[in-house]
Parts: sequence; C-alpha cells; structure tokens
Amino acid sequence: MPDISKFSFAELFNNNDGKTSATSFSGVVICSVGTICFLLGCIDKMWISKSIDVITQSITFVLIGASLLGLKSVVGSKTESTPSEENVGGSE
Repeated sequence: MPDISKFSFAELFNNNDGKTSATSFSGVVICSVGTICFLLGCIDKMWISKSIDVITQSITFVLIGASLLGLKSVVGSKTESTPSEENVGGSE
C-alpha cells in the first residue's frame, strides 16, 4: 500500500510493478497540450480570426489523451488479482 502522506510526481506515471507507464505519460502530455491549444483557440475565436477549427481539433486531442489514461486504468484493473481469487479452493 503506498504512503498517502508522501507525494511524488514521478510515481504518477508508474504501473503497479513500479515501471514507468508510457501510456499514462503520453496521456498526460497529450491532455496538457490539448488543454493549452483549447485555451489558445478560445482566445483566437474571441479576438483574432473568429475560426473554430483549432477548438474542435484541440477537443479531439484532449479526448485522445483521456482515452489513453482510461486505457491504462482499464488494463491495469484486469491484470491485478483480487484477494478472493488468491484463496480459491484451499487453505492459507
């Protein structure tokens, strides 16, 4: 069980085995870039070119990053063994 009182930014991207997860790192980077592009697209829409193309593309970019983060949690939950499966049919 991890210690909740300590926060480590590097551990945000680790799997359950302690290895760095490329999927979660890519998801965070893509979501961050998409969010910045969305904000810049809003500024562009309001004051510069009045085009909505950048906003639409940045929303797609954020959705791709969010799906990568969701994929990590779905795949990670399938690979973990639950306590009920460990003690099936026998004594401890």
